[in-house]
Amino acid sequence: MKIAVINGSPKGQYSITLQTVLYLKKKNPALDIEILHAGQMIRSLENDFTRAKELIDASDAIIFSYPVYTFLAPSQLHRFIELMKEHKVDIENKFVTQITT
Repeated sequence: MKIAVINGSPKGQYSITLQTVLYLKKKNPALDIEILHAGQMIRSLENDFTRAKELIDASDAIIFSYPVYTFLAPSQLHRFIELMKEHKVDIENKFVTQITT
């Protein structure tokens, strides 16, 4: 199973929430997990969303991983979801979940 992890934290690889994803990856080495640090690279994704779209299209499941600041997801993740809509990313037949801290 190929899983796309959309890390919405602006801290990128230093995200505390990401540690849960890395633990999941370590405990399930058979899973093909690819992490996109969308929160940290949102400006470049606004210019070119190709990589993100290709990753999601090729995945069986999507995990949105993000911290919760003042009861809300980071604005970078909100923008990523807007970009998904703008680029008509189809997730209809995919499993989608979230990991938050």
